Amino acid sequence: MKILMLGWEYPPHIAGGLGTACQGLTWALAEQGVSIHFVVPQLFGGEQAGHMLLTDQLRRAAAPSADDGGWSRRHASFETTRIPALLQPYWSPSQYNSAAQASRAARVKPKSAVPRDDKVAKALIDGEVYGVDLISALYREDFYPEVSGPYGEDIFREVERFTGNVITRIASEEFDVIHAHDWMTFPAAVALSQLTGKPLVVHVHSLERDRSGLYVNQQIEQIERFGLEAADRVIVVSHYTKRMLEQHHGVPAEKVTVIHNGIYPRQAVQDYKIKKTWPRHVVLFLGRITFQKGPGYFVDIASRVIPHIPDVLFVMAGSGDMLAGIVERVEELHLQNHFLFPGFIQGEELEEMFSIADLYVMPSVSEPFGIAALEAISFETPAIISKQSGVAEVLDHALKADFWDVDRMADMIINALLHEELRHELMCKAREEVKRLHWDAAAQKTIAVYQDVAL
Repeated sequence: MKILMLGWEYPPHIAGGLGTACQGLTWALAEQGVSIHFVVPQLFGGEQAGHMLLTDQLRRAAAPSADDGGWSRRHASFETTRIPALLQPYWSPSQYNSAAQASRAARVKPKSAVPRDDKVAKALIDGEVYGVDLISALYREDFYPEVSGPYGEDIFREVERFTGNVITRIASEEFDVIHAHDWMTFPAAVALSQLTGKPLVVHVHSLERDRSGLYVNQQIEQIERFGLEAADRVIVVSHYTKRMLEQHHGVPAEKVTVIHNGIYPRQAVQDYKIKKTWPRHVVLFLGRITFQKGPGYFVDIASRVIPHIPDVLFVMAGSGDMLAGIVERVEELHLQNHFLFPGFIQGEELEEMFSIADLYVMPSVSEPFGIAALEAISFETPAIISKQSGVAEVLDHALKADFWDVDRMADMIINALLHEELRHELMCKAREEVKRLHWDAAAQKTIAVYQDVAL
């Protein structure tokens, strides 16, 4: 079975959990004989690709990475193609505008528009993609497929541009099922499905309501609904997300399959623990520093813990639109001597941080899954997580509290830090749970979905 998969990032160049999930799932699918052509906006080099053939838009093969982070699998069948677009996972419209403005200032305009395949253009679902006239877009003078061309006037035009590029370059390929990850890929996936007649599976890792809370972008929600309605089947990462689809998008329960994310267990790097020169107690927050992840609650929790445990360091690793405000808040509370902001970390830095942390804390306001909690446990770091997370459905041996109950979370941290035996018990039991949360099980369930829609 050959799957055309549309995604937005692939390790090590990731902005969040979506790329990590795509890596784990595709590895396991390939292990079970599924052939995958993975389409991404751009390859940056250094992708952990010992199992696959990486190609750019000109079909030039890139050498597999010598260091694939221990992910190597035998007999894997996986291919990635670059489709140029100025898009990044989790971007808001305002973030896109800033990036596009900088890109336009540096670009050189091509001399002429690239000719389009008239037959392909006419086949594009009657010219409409989420209410945008894509046929006209294909012939606009400012619409180019090459990365050197101008970028869309806003994030939605850029999604439209990406959609056109995918269709003109991929529609003639052979595949059995289309599998699209999150909203930016939905227009291209729906267009390909209607053009080729192939079944469509959409995979929801996060919703606009998760990312934006009260300030939902209505156009993004419309695109989400467009993809969900057009899909033959919907995969979600938790029952929590399934309920949100039913409540906010009216998706029938029988159309949705819950497939929890997994993890390939990793060993804590003992050298980091042995040579630890950090303060005695380290509490880790790792993720995008945005409203969804609850960084403000993490600061409030810290302010309640520090008076009881003075030798504690709270590490907030990540980047996001709330970072500057969080730093200011820490300074206002005079907590700066107890906080570290290392920015976005990955690779050896990430391994070191997970290995030396005494606790991982995830106070997310709305978390479809929360794969970082599984990663922490795989490094033998016990986790404290919000009840408003999908990962809470699969972890019985993690401490849980409502994201807003900062007093409860602070008490949990204090007790866990003061009682090493409690941390050890949590870690041992959670580690056993993680052993059954492997990607192979997720791949088996995904293949069942493929077989069902391909009948």
